[in-house]
Amino acid sequence: MDAVRENLRRAFEGGRPAQAYLIVGPVRQEGQELAEWIGTQLLGDTPSISAHTHPDMPWFAPEKKSRLIDVEMMTERILPFAQQSALSGGWKVCVIASVDRFNDSSANAFLKTLEEPPPKTLFLLLADSLADILPTIISRCQVLNAGGTRKLEEPWLSEALAILSGVDEKSALLDTVRADQFCEIINDMRSRAEKDVKAEKKAEEGLELDKEYYDALVEAKTKAWRADLLLVIEHWMQDLVRIKASGDSATLTFEPYRTTLAQRAAHYSLAKLLENQTNLESFAEQLDRYIKPEQVLPYWMDRFFL
Repeated sequence: MDAVRENLRRAFEGGRPAQAYLIVGPVRQEGQELAEWIGTQLLGDTPSISAHTHPDMPWFAPEKKSRLIDVEMMTERILPFAQQSALSGGWKVCVIASVDRFNDSSANAFLKTLEEPPPKTLFLLLADSLADILPTIISRCQVLNAGGTRKLEEPWLSEALAILSGVDEKSALLDTVRADQFCEIINDMRSRAEKDVKAEKKAEEGLELDKEYYDALVEAKTKAWRADLLLVIEHWMQDLVRIKASGDSATLTFEPYRTTLAQRAAHYSLAKLLENQTNLESFAEQLDRYIKPEQVLPYWMDRFFL
């Protein structure tokens, strides 16, 4: 990853970035981190980049029940942004996550702009792998390997798996209890992030951090750990789908929990289990908008099928 960033830094300093980068790696982890870093190189180091609220660096991702980037999103939102001038007067960066979710119509609508992007417009396309991306998209991008997956640290990993494996029945009361347990993990993450940032500040004598920058550092650390937690939940949901669809032949992320997962999957239809992914993405988006976990987790726990 250091070599990738160093090569990119030289390209940016020389004023010769590619017209589009296809970042291959976990979309919510290394892929997102590399995209955010690229944004800071072109737009400056501002908290709005990691918050995905910078007006010259919007993030687009699959929506609706189809979980596709459809032609409507492409023609009404993505392409109009690409054609407009940057509010800052400099570069604008268009991030499209999960480009393997393009359908034929949206891909065809995107290709001409990708071939000849407007001046000072950079496309960052994110995907977990190259497997399902149209060759016409790949051929027009410089591919960047964002690296491997992060892992949730202990004791949070054990705590999260204990919550997930303890879901032996579904009820509003139990969903509320589980929501509280996940909130405790996220709040512990924030507390640890605050301690880490204060310790780093203390280690660098004479360093003064204003509140905005301090809050941004804390939020960045918390967000990274929280993304690791969401990835654990996502893998649990994927294991439920795999074992529902393939039974004993399924390859699972959490193999030691196969019996528990099989018992759980038996309670729900495949359609219900597939809903989990859409619901989890909606939950993650709300957290990214700085809505407190305590305000949204009970709602989503009631809609998750775990």
